[in-house]
Amino acid sequence: MTLVTVAALYGAGGSRVAPALAQRLDVPFLGRPHLPHPEECGDEAPRLSKLASMAVAWGTPPGLSVEDLLPDEAKRREFEREAQALAETGRGVILGRAGVALLREHPRVLHVLLDGPKAARVEQAMAIEDISRAEAERRLNRADRFRRAYLQDLYGIDPREPGVFHMTLDSTALSLDDCVDLIARAAGTRAAPR
Repeated sequence: MTLVTVAALYGAGGSRVAPALAQRLDVPFLGRPHLPHPEECGDEAPRLSKLASMAVAWGTPPGLSVEDLLPDEAKRREFEREAQALAETGRGVILGRAGVALLREHPRVLHVLLDGPKAARVEQAMAIEDISRAEAERRLNRADRFRRAYLQDLYGIDPREPGVFHMTLDSTALSLDDCVDLIARAAGTRAAPR
């Protein structure tokens, strides 16, 4: 049994580390959900939750809609069911989706946070996404707020509180490949019978 949740602040490389980890561990991967943009929904666009309405005031990163970051209740429940279904198999890597909150009581899951200093995450985002510094800074400021708000406001979990994550890595000081190696070793230890 190898089950890992990966949360990552913007620019920390979660979109690279988590799928590579799943491949290394030879387990299924469940990434961040993709939702259609409001213009793709036509008249069926979901109404915004109170939290999503707050997000409108903050603004959203280019290329993302509010629903991408803070989905309505029905979509959120669907994402939760997908994560729970994967967790029931006992094998997988889940990126985002509030996995740390949904599987908090699971006895064998390893919860990982990828983080790093803002300036270093901006640099890494620029390299990963091939964007300008100004754009990376804009995306970082907005995405970090959304990701923290998602856990805090929807699940009551402060991701900065000690003990929420079993492992926190500065994925700007370590190479992304080294992060994959370290998490894979820790996942093997966590999954081993005690």
